[in-house]
Amino acid sequence: MRLKPLLLLILLVLAGRPACGQAVPAAQIEVVKQSVVKITASQCDTGDRIATGFTWRDTDTAVTAWHVVAGCRNLTVYYQGAKVSRRAHIVKLRRYADLALLSVDNAPPTPPLVEETIDLPVNTDLETLGFPLKTANISSTRLDLRLGGSKLSEIVTDAALQDHIAQLGFPSLDLRIVPIEGHLLPGLSGAPIFDSAGKVVAIGDGGLANGAAGISWGIPASELHDLVSSSDVVGQQSPGTAGSAIRAAGLFASESEASVQGKITCSGVELTKIRTASFSQIAASTDDALGLQQMVNYFNVNPAGFTFDIYQHLSSGATVVIPSNVSLTADGNSCTATLSNGDFVMRVELAIASSDAEAQSDTQRFESDAVKGAIQGWSVDPSFTYFAPKGRFDGMLVVRKGFVHLNAQLIAPNTIPQDKYLFETIATRKDVVVTETVLNNVATLQNNQLAIICRTSPLTPTCTGINARTDDWVRAVLAVQLVTFPVG
Repeated sequence: MRLKPLLLLILLVLAGRPACGQAVPAAQIEVVKQSVVKITASQCDTGDRIATGFTWRDTDTAVTAWHVVAGCRNLTVYYQGAKVSRRAHIVKLRRYADLALLSVDNAPPTPPLVEETIDLPVNTDLETLGFPLKTANISSTRLDLRLGGSKLSEIVTDAALQDHIAQLGFPSLDLRIVPIEGHLLPGLSGAPIFDSAGKVVAIGDGGLANGAAGISWGIPASELHDLVSSSDVVGQQSPGTAGSAIRAAGLFASESEASVQGKITCSGVELTKIRTASFSQIAASTDDALGLQQMVNYFNVNPAGFTFDIYQHLSSGATVVIPSNVSLTADGNSCTATLSNGDFVMRVELAIASSDAEAQSDTQRFESDAVKGAIQGWSVDPSFTYFAPKGRFDGMLVVRKGFVHLNAQLIAPNTIPQDKYLFETIATRKDVVVTETVLNNVATLQNNQLAIICRTSPLTPTCTGINARTDDWVRAVLAVQLVTFPVG
């Protein structure tokens, strides 16, 4: 195996990693925590939602994202410190910025947060607090202010998603955003994003459905003043209309769908299973739409019926995908999943690298682990290999490779001694490296030819098992292609 393209990828990432500033003090986080609330929106036409809000201006007023409460008849605000829940009502909304102002009945005494509207320098350390993935208790997430798009349209680059947002009417594609580096999990919509002084610099607006991983951004705190003066009519979209529009557009679905469905530790890094989705839903997040479509075309398969489980490293957003109904289990330094009675073996490994040397060591180990250390006989397949990493505006880099194995013991006249094949994706952002591979242990030319024949003659009795095995192989390959990080 040749490691040069992979090592180049890691070196580029580490060389471009910004120096970390001073983190938001723990004491300041505890102060802000008093003002953060859980928002539960129920009796909605598209399912209940759980997200975050915070008190602002006075004790009985809370701010959250409009998409959290749109189309819902019953709103509840939970104060973790006081351990009480109170009814709430929408009194103001600003569709342009996807914000809602709530009036809370009989609210407990809670200090309102103060906003900061001046521009902060790049790499400013930020923090957010909220209730991600429908968790019972509040948790914090570290973020950084980064260089990036100044408008929503500049980070939501997919034309179809832009059309959906335009049809929905909020938030505006012209909305000025706060570019953040970090991972806003579903449920952190409406959460305060604050600086080391505890001042709100932005409001979390995560949850935009984008396949395996979402798109997140911050709404500038200056929009809070426009929210108060907004003339948008709260009842303009009645329950049963607003929520349906959101779901029909395919936006913000993860607020209601994502939750903690299980945890597993791979390479000492914890992954959380957050949801199951169809191929068409997940494919929206691919960083290489053309390459993914070429893969589908190569296998001559309709993936519409395929579903996948999505696992994330919550703090970084590193995302891996596994075919649904296939168990991902801890296996030494990695996690593995097997399909077709072990014919296909998937492997997931992650690392948090603190130096170039450590990153190089990790990536060498990942590739060696994928073939159990038996690296002889493998060569790169140029048909399915990037020869330079692909980059994304938010710092993610990814490389995908194919490897073919030739077994010298199978050499015979007029034959090609191929017996195995490996697909690999490795992606990284900041200091997190994630790789997913699938090893085909029965990739002989004879088996490949049988698979092609059975695709064209599926009713042949002997083809039932072969087609089922081919489906497993394609599902595993597509899953490997879908490794990613959230946008932002």
